[in-house]
Amino acid sequence: MNVKIIFALLAGFNFGIIFLNIPPALSDFMILYGLSYTGASILMSALLWTHALMQIPSGMLVDRLSLKISISLGLSLMAFGNLLPVMVPSYSPAIAGRILTGIGSGFSFVSVMKLIVLYSSTDTRGAFQAFFATCFSLGSILAYMAIPGLLSFGWQWAYLLPGISCVLLLLIWSFIKLEEQPLSAATPLPLRQVLRIRVGWILGFYHALSYGSMMTLGNWVPSLLAELWTNSTATQLAWGGALTMLVSGLGRLAGGFIVLKYSALRIVNGSIVVIAILFWGLYAIQIPIITLFLALAAVWFASLNFGALFELVSRTVSSASIATAFGFVNFLANLGAVIFTLIFGLAKDFTGTFFGGFMIMALAATIAYFFGKNILQRAFNKVTCA
Repeated sequence: MNVKIIFALLAGFNFGIIFLNIPPALSDFMILYGLSYTGASILMSALLWTHALMQIPSGMLVDRLSLKISISLGLSLMAFGNLLPVMVPSYSPAIAGRILTGIGSGFSFVSVMKLIVLYSSTDTRGAFQAFFATCFSLGSILAYMAIPGLLSFGWQWAYLLPGISCVLLLLIWSFIKLEEQPLSAATPLPLRQVLRIRVGWILGFYHALSYGSMMTLGNWVPSLLAELWTNSTATQLAWGGALTMLVSGLGRLAGGFIVLKYSALRIVNGSIVVIAILFWGLYAIQIPIITLFLALAAVWFASLNFGALFELVSRTVSSASIATAFGFVNFLANLGAVIFTLIFGLAKDFTGTFFGGFMIMALAATIAYFFGKNILQRAFNKVTCA
């Protein structure tokens, strides 16, 4: 393992901290900014939708810029985005900071994935990508475990932790020398051609249900548990978010081994079926321990299909356009994360409970499976028994 791969794994931790630094301090921020749950969902999702919108343009730009420039730019934007709310402590700068952070994360996420491809062997690329995704979950756990304790020194530490992390990574990156190893000539597909790939839409919708639900539960599980355990706050129940991300990381890691034995299509279709069933269960059963168990199970299966799903994506286009295809599917996935996060906040404000959000996600997963299964089977010419 070379220094570039080590840096990529550290970047995975950093992404995890950045994406989920708000939920552990949500109760404090709602008081500080005077927010409703809808306002809180906007604060949490501002990074997500910005990150989502950056996926396709990032995939195209990164191929035209050096990795040194693209990663430096991404880290700088993420650092400033987290330090801005500390310097100007009000809601609008907080939203602006999340947007800047989302632009930086969208830009650097694709760059780091390309870094892994360029500086690892063909045999180890898949494993390192899985480890990178696992590090994301571990970084999220670190955020959930560290930030509640740091809040005793002030709410600013919810922003300072990711901000300092970005600055340290930027410093490390400045000392790493790159010898670009060109792959085959890469010409990203025109956007209109990407939009014509029907299988890409199906896989993107599947990924939106998987990654989107994982991020939504990672954001809202502490508040969801606080709704059921009325004598506790979301900050006190931040361990629930950490546990959620731990299960996600283990699911992604396990999925990397499972895809070696079972067909990717079977794993992807099967996971969507199970997710749908678990979401219906979460909507119907509102008992604290059972809710936590079902939520963790949903996160496990939503994370299990990560490697299998991107294996299928890689078959939809030639290697010359793989970054663009990844960017498109990631765009849909992050869009799902934004929408589901907002839905849960709106459900809480308008109905007094988060559980209506599970009904919507269950319905979406059910529809996705019945419409997507046959399309994927025909496209990949495989029979699935999911």
